[in-house]
Amino acid sequence: MALPYFQTFGESQEAIGGETDKVSQSTFERRFTMARVKMVLNWWIPMVLIIFALISPAIAEAKSLKIWPDQLTPTEPNSQYWQGVEDISNGYFYEPLTLPLGAKITKVIYYHLAEEPNSTWFRIYRVKMGFREEELAHGSSTDSTETIIPVDVVLTGDTIIRAGYRYYIWVYSGSATWFRGANITYQE
Repeated sequence: MALPYFQTFGESQEAIGGETDKVSQSTFERRFTMARVKMVLNWWIPMVLIIFALISPAIAEAKSLKIWPDQLTPTEPNSQYWQGVEDISNGYFYEPLTLPLGAKITKVIYYHLAEEPNSTWFRIYRVKMGFREEELAHGSSTDSTETIIPVDVVLTGDTIIRAGYRYYIWVYSGSATWFRGANITYQE
């Protein structure tokens, strides 16, 4: 006569002895340990991310460089150009741009004022010895509302400051238009 299934199973447990209890106990301990690890990770990962989010602005704080009109050098002086502390007009001007290596330009704004629909232009270039210049940013305005307006400069090239290049700003201001300065925002 054959034994029913449950009797055979019971007999096999007795034959194995206490080994089955040890295996089931170690499986339980592993599952319990994994549950504790998951619980700790579910708590620690968000905490680490929050701490990193709070610290990272201090690490990569945005800085700015102000370019005043009287810092610029006329490239083609003429009898009609004007340059003062607060504005320049009627000419072409440039200024070397010095930022720390590895800095990334993130935003550029310049200020425009005009009485007639003439234009102002603002550009940032870089040049490597023996090569042509590369444009990194440009902006222009023909606004003639006789109010000072900020003009967003479009970033067009590689805005990370790299070794081996010279960087410079180039500005044009037509008659009855005035360049009133610029603000370059960057991150180190």
